[in-house]
Amino acid sequence: MTDVAVRFLGGPLDGATASVRATRAGRPPDLFTVDADVLGGGTGGIHDYRVATAPHGAPWQYEYIGIRRG
Repeated sequence: MTDVAVRFLGGPLDGATASVRATRAGRPPDLFTVDADVLGGGTGGIHDYRVATAPHGAPWQYEYIGIRRG
């Protein structure tokens, strides 16, 4: 397995970059979730990000979808 670099757009991770495990197709998973309590939100929810098309040659990007009850 390999990792790919992703950049987060919007939400609590805005501007952050991270490495995530790539799928067999060599891309990040379609959905990335983060427990709000881990980020210090204390809301008991889950932040959702979806993979977005990155500009040619740029790292993959995740767009913030919103928070849902966890």
